[in-house]
Amino acid sequence: MSQFFETAGFGLVTASIIALSAVGLSLQFGVSNVPNFAHGEFLTLAAYGLYVGQQLTGSLLIGALIGVVVGGIAAYLVNLLVVEPFVKKGARVVVLLISTTGVSLIVENALGGFFGNTNQIVALPQPVAHHLGPFIWTTTDLLVMLTAVVAITGLYLVLRFTKLGKAQRAVADNRVLARACGINTEQVVAITWVAAGVLGALAGISLATSGGSFGPGLGFGFLLVTFSAAIIGGIGKPFGALVGALIVGLVTEWSAFYVSSGYKQVFALSTLVLALLFRPSGLFTTLRGPAVD
Repeated sequence: MSQFFETAGFGLVTASIIALSAVGLSLQFGVSNVPNFAHGEFLTLAAYGLYVGQQLTGSLLIGALIGVVVGGIAAYLVNLLVVEPFVKKGARVVVLLISTTGVSLIVENALGGFFGNTNQIVALPQPVAHHLGPFIWTTTDLLVMLTAVVAITGLYLVLRFTKLGKAQRAVADNRVLARACGINTEQVVAITWVAAGVLGALAGISLATSGGSFGPGLGFGFLLVTFSAAIIGGIGKPFGALVGALIVGLVTEWSAFYVSSGYKQVFALSTLVLALLFRPSGLFTTLRGPAVD
């Protein structure tokens, strides 16, 4: 039984990373209504930003801050240079899907060409284990979970209580009507993309520091579990994605313990298939756009 809870503890760490990525993806989709298959590259670019920043400064914290900035800028540029031009021309969803997939492949191969396809190693402090009840977490694990809690709580407060959050909910409900009411919809969408990039960057940095090493395929390999969590929670529902992340995180870690770590993504996909069979619209279908009410 103790191993069951220890594995659940690992699952909570995994769920925290998935939540950062999936909540960002759902927020962006809920506001812009664009399926972004380049989301995984925000994670990868942030991880490389962390690596380069640490190499230049010797500081893991400064490297992490650089990674967050890189993720936010990357998301802004993808929206500005790739997505918005197609949206303004009234392109179909499939065109946006293909174009963001193209961006993903370009970024992944460019990183592989510049840094090489071998894994980069992040210098981490000596791990210290902390026993909290039935769980065992390292200091890095605790920081990952704390980061997820702070970031997602901050997002909740913005969506719930700020003018920007109200504008985001309005754009999510009806972009044309929101524009007619005087909302600068392009600006709201751009800010939302940056927020999604920052959340994705935090997920990428958490992945890199949890594993200690990463390669150009980091984000693309994580995209399946991200979409699984987002769809299980209800695509476009950020806080539904939080619950989806918890489910996927626990299922993948328990499957790794009881079956094999090589089947993690298989179980993540199986969980998604079951969710689509019984709740095709996701677990939370009453929320509108990124609203929390």
